[in-house]
Amino acid sequence: MLLLNNFSFVALVGPVNGGQILDGTEEGIDVDIQKSRTSIAAHWNAFEDLESDVVRVTWCAGSSPDACDLVEKTELTSTSTSVRKVLVEAIRNGQRYYITVNATNGAGVVTSLTSDGVTVDETPPSPGTVIDGNVLDIDYMNGEQDVSARWLNFEDFESGIMSYQISLCDARNLSFCPQPFTEVGQATNVTISGMIHMIQ
Repeated sequence: MLLLNNFSFVALVGPVNGGQILDGTEEGIDVDIQKSRTSIAAHWNAFEDLESDVVRVTWCAGSSPDACDLVEKTELTSTSTSVRKVLVEAIRNGQRYYITVNATNGAGVVTSLTSDGVTVDETPPSPGTVIDGNVLDIDYMNGEQDVSARWLNFEDFESGIMSYQISLCDARNLSFCPQPFTEVGQATNVTISGMIHMIQ
């Protein structure tokens, strides 16, 4: 507090908590994509106010930052650090939602924080084309040759494709796979030699 000519000035500083609302339930982890269309969640550090205490905390969820069109503003305890809610009306596939938390101190000053959002994606990528061979698609090969393949036109409009998995199976018995499904990241071609896959 600063006294000047018998007037008092109080800095209008709201509650603080580290300045982040993290989407999801896992502590310290912020998620950007989720499969569920009916559940939303977020967490944060507890709000603090050394001058006048935190007297009110509310939250809401919306289809844009600071909006409350998915979940209306709802009261929490002043020490709350998380929310989790099952929605009656499902979020549209591909929609992004944001969670906003407001904390008010005893002087009536409000701190408002909004998460960076989560995109809902419950559908798998659309299939593309797999080509056996390095250039043209082949149906037969010498038993001593390396096995090569490439793929293209797999798409996911909601959240993109994070990684691919490949396997090498017997065409006559698809349950027999000398090379089981193996993560290859975002590579779009592979060569398998002696059951060891090498990403090119």
